[in-house]
Amino acid sequence: MRVERAEQNDIEPWMTLAQQVIPFFGPMPDLEVIVQRKIAQQQAYCVRSSSSFLLGAMLVGGNDKEFWIRWLAVSAESRRKGFGRLLVETAILKTPRNAVLIVDTFAGGSPGANAAGGLYRACGFEPTELWEKDGVVRQRYVRKTASST
Repeated sequence: MRVERAEQNDIEPWMTLAQQVIPFFGPMPDLEVIVQRKIAQQQAYCVRSSSSFLLGAMLVGGNDKEFWIRWLAVSAESRRKGFGRLLVETAILKTPRNAVLIVDTFAGGSPGANAAGGLYRACGFEPTELWEKDGVVRQRYVRKTASST
């Protein structure tokens, strides 16, 4: 399996994947529009099975100082098989040379927090601040490049 840029025909399976992660992420009312825009900007990536089933997906973006993993999910049946790591490694490769790579994810005690935190730490991220918006607490992780320190 390899990570590829998402295409327009990935939108419907992406929305199916999004339905699986609502219990973790909460409602995502504008996700389809955002995915369409990120596909057009070539900032949407996915891992597909040989039968074109969407195993995982990711949105990235940012600038030459801060680059972000904006959204990342792996299908329930594909978790703990390395697909999340493949997506994160793709984000690392796409990060501009002098930028830090940032992701906000589940805070400790939340469903999915241990798996997400373990993945990001294993990929060289360090936990930084906790923040809250609309009653949802998130943990920020940052990965510095050698030239961004």
